[in-house]
Amino acid sequence: MDWDSLRYNGPDPTVLRDLFTELEFHNLLAKVTQRYPEIAQVVTAAAPVAAAQMQLVATKAEAEEALQAIKGAETVALVLSSSNGRLQELAVGISAQSCFIFTLPVLQEVTEALAQVIEAKKLLGLDLKGLLKTLGEELALNLRWVGSRDFDLQLASYLINPTRGNHTLDEIVGNFLGQPLPPEPTMGELVAAYFQLQPLLTETLHQDELWELFQEVELPLSGVLGAMEQQGILVDRAKLQVLSQSLGEKLTRLEEEIYGECGQPFNLNSPKQLGEVLFDKMGLPPKKKTKTGYSTSAAVLEELAIDYPFVQKILDYRQYAKLKSTYADALADLIGPDGRIHTTFNQTITATGRLSSTNPNLQNIPIRTEEGRKIREVFIAAPGFKLVSLDYSQIELRVLAHLSGDENMQAAFQAGADIHTRTAAEVFGVAEVTSELRSRAKAINFGIIYGISPFGLARDTGISVTEAAAYIDNYFLRYPKVKAFLDEQVAFAQEHGYVKTILQRRRYLPDIQAKNRMARSFAERTAMNTPIQGSAADIIKVAMLKVAAFLQAGGWQTRMLLQIHDELVFEVPVEEVTTVVPHLQELMSQAIELSVPLQVDAKGV
Repeated sequence: MDWDSLRYNGPDPTVLRDLFTELEFHNLLAKVTQRYPEIAQVVTAAAPVAAAQMQLVATKAEAEEALQAIKGAETVALVLSSSNGRLQELAVGISAQSCFIFTLPVLQEVTEALAQVIEAKKLLGLDLKGLLKTLGEELALNLRWVGSRDFDLQLASYLINPTRGNHTLDEIVGNFLGQPLPPEPTMGELVAAYFQLQPLLTETLHQDELWELFQEVELPLSGVLGAMEQQGILVDRAKLQVLSQSLGEKLTRLEEEIYGECGQPFNLNSPKQLGEVLFDKMGLPPKKKTKTGYSTSAAVLEELAIDYPFVQKILDYRQYAKLKSTYADALADLIGPDGRIHTTFNQTITATGRLSSTNPNLQNIPIRTEEGRKIREVFIAAPGFKLVSLDYSQIELRVLAHLSGDENMQAAFQAGADIHTRTAAEVFGVAEVTSELRSRAKAINFGIIYGISPFGLARDTGISVTEAAAYIDNYFLRYPKVKAFLDEQVAFAQEHGYVKTILQRRRYLPDIQAKNRMARSFAERTAMNTPIQGSAADIIKVAMLKVAAFLQAGGWQTRMLLQIHDELVFEVPVEEVTTVVPHLQELMSQAIELSVPLQVDAKGV
């Protein structure tokens, strides 16, 4: 035996590159190349991105020459270079062959001229909203926002396939140019990649009937979101501190009560210790086991709390602990010098087209509990203003009525009836609808949107599976076109591999033909839900554009601050409330014309 011949000498760089490229492991390939220099050499040699010629701009005279050259370009690509979160250089590309690298000191000398260039040109970049925000903050510039004439590679990639990755440049280059970027690309290589990608992405957007959505909705919306982020929302710091202290006291009290019930102190935040105390020491019946021991998930504890009421205290403890750490304490650290919290809205995260919010996430504040409502109360209006919330009422059910064309469901909305009461009367065959029956009908109405099963409905409402199956059958008898529509979406997905929304937004479903039943069933439920939830997202995005245009054109002082799923939050001068708010409601209700009315409820007026 020749032992040396068996020695592992690392991966085959060419084979690894080809495999990772084929499997679209672009981020992973970038990481591997850092570890194995020989792979980096192979990747660099194969990379199709030729670098744009870089011209360093380090003096004011050079900057003036560069800006003169840039003025002749129709489109400019912008690439930022930063260190420790601070801007170092800005690359301004005028073609795939040429770019200028502005150093920070010279940028600070020519800010106004740079602002004029950005104002006049079509911008090409990756996450332009974030780029303009950083540039404006670092250079103390009031730059324009993203608009329809610009081209954001990240937004384009997201629309083409919203279920794919994080839409990093490595991913986009790998997917559209067929090779990864060099391991540590220069700014010239990035500029060249941007210009090479733009026509390819443009062609795909046109082919997939997404160009209108990209240019008329997502790009201008990016600008609206940038303005909302800059505005921020005012926070009552004192009220936040009182809330944090109150939650802390509740946690201490609950801790003592739980330790008293269990007969010993332990780490309540440790699922392992909690499981040992509940199931080994106290002898409660375990409901589920995991690889590491007993499950103490919320579902398990909720089931136990029925027979062992003290377990509810553990659930309350978890809820209060999350509220305190995630909101009461964390929000205080995020308040800016202006007393406001400036969240970041993400357009390229969710597969359905909905926006998300980070740093902090202001879309997940619980409002069904008293403590959750108190957290919402720490957000206040500036003196002389009121916070006004405009909320679409049952938008997903209205979208379902429109898309399905079901006359019975449309008639209920057109008559202004309470859809859940109407559904209860029709599905259960009763004249008098009790609150319990309305609650069950509500669970069916919203469950249908998500492809709920009899088992799922039984679990949510506390009825038997047999009863739940009968309710669902009766529902589809009463609303037959709803059933036909949902079946059509699954069939369309099976044939085409994706489903669409009102504005042609796509979501690909690779598991729709999967042999694994669970994976296939999930894809089928997603096929039913995405056209509804995604169309609701389309509607509120269009509404935001119309509202923003109205406020700007009229010179109103009302400011749009937040989007929380089906709700928009505004800061409205007291004297504008009676004038502006009805206009905003009307604009939102007419965002996209449906066969049923869109109802918009106002709170805080």
